[in-house]
Amino acid sequence: MNDRKEHSKAKKNDAEFVGNAEDLTVIKDSDESVEVEVEEVEVEKQAEQEFRGLNERYLRVCADYDNFRRRSRLDKAASYQEGVIETIRQLMPVVDSVDCAIKAANNCQTVEAREFAEGVVLIAQQLDEAFGRLGVTEIDGVGSDFDPNVHQVVVHEEDEDEPANYVAEVYQKGYRKDDRVIRHSMVKVIN
Repeated sequence: MNDRKEHSKAKKNDAEFVGNAEDLTVIKDSDESVEVEVEEVEVEKQAEQEFRGLNERYLRVCADYDNFRRRSRLDKAASYQEGVIETIRQLMPVVDSVDCAIKAANNCQTVEAREFAEGVVLIAQQLDEAFGRLGVTEIDGVGSDFDPNVHQVVVHEEDEDEPANYVAEVYQKGYRKDDRVIRHSMVKVIN
């Protein structure tokens, strides 16, 4: 009987051991699954950080591209304006010659000279219209107040009967495009 008791004790101990082994296996499995979950969380965090970094980089590239497009548009517009202004500067001597031809033809008394003057006046009007389409305007002349920003004084006269700083005569027309002076008017000013 003693043997039976010992045998049953041994079985009981084995059962306890087996129970403990299963617990150990479950604990080992849960430790491994926790480690796997921790690794997965770390991988997710790393992927999220990488995504954020790439997203920030993408947003910066998009902003840089938008800035580039805006600068390119502004540069293109500025280049166009410079081209217009330079073209107008090159045409200024032609306009001056047309104005001189009109003055000379108006002083002639013959019918042919007057007809010639009418043709030249039409050419001058076409030039003015073309300038207008380009946004180029003539600077105010005779009768306007003297403005050193747009007028260049060639002759200065004192006359107490006339208002001060008054443009009495224009020797050469001046032009502007928007707020920019292309050529100053050469004027006679009365003080």
